Amino acid sequence: MENVLITGANRGLGLELQKVFYSSSFNTFPVVRTEAAAEQLRVQFPLRCYPIVADLTSDDSIERIRMILDNTAHSLDIVINNAGISGTEYLIETVRTEEVNNLFNIHCLGAIRTVQASIPHLRKSNNPRIINVSSRLGSLTRMATGEFKDRGFSYSYRMAKAAQNMFTICLGQELKKDNITVCAIHPGQLLTRGRSTDANTDPASAAENIYKWIREIDINSSGVFVQPLVQNMSW
Repeated sequence: MENVLITGANRGLGLELQKVFYSSSFNTFPVVRTEAAAEQLRVQFPLRCYPIVADLTSDDSIERIRMILDNTAHSLDIVINNAGISGTEYLIETVRTEEVNNLFNIHCLGAIRTVQASIPHLRKSNNPRIINVSSRLGSLTRMATGEFKDRGFSYSYRMAKAAQNMFTICLGQELKKDNITVCAIHPGQLLTRGRSTDANTDPASAAENIYKWIREIDINSSGVFVQPLVQNMSW
């Protein structure tokens, strides 16, 4: 039986990923910020679900995640760095450095903390995979074409996702020798509460595509940026 850890697993895409992996008989380790969210998951998923309460904006989360894994899982097969928040300010006169810092902390440093906590267990898997949930807005190539010009997308989100993509590239190159696959994905324009004006993808459908794609990849797929089962993405 395989093990998967999913951050931000109590709502949106994260919850849909939790549902699809759980229904496929995975042991699931959903990472959430509050005990109330963890208890809701325990009720909804009474078997093979081991919620981890950790604030990924703090270094304390590393030990919290590692402690649960040490006590519950010999190995870890998949880590999905899904936790994230959206920004608001899209004009240089109004963008707040505090907002930029907050998004970098969760999208970039949160992913680093999660990997640091879980990598000892990933190294014990036969096919370890790290998946960073990125965005088309993190693509420097597409951003440079002006495709998203005047769309009102925040400075903080676009910058944080571009930085997260660089983390994915660096991590993939470092861990290839350890046979750990590292990829970035754009899940689609999701119909969630923070949706874009051109949102067209149900989170449950996106989660199904991600699940099917993850089941197919191995070290030969490391280093890619894709919308699973839909298209390759430009860095």
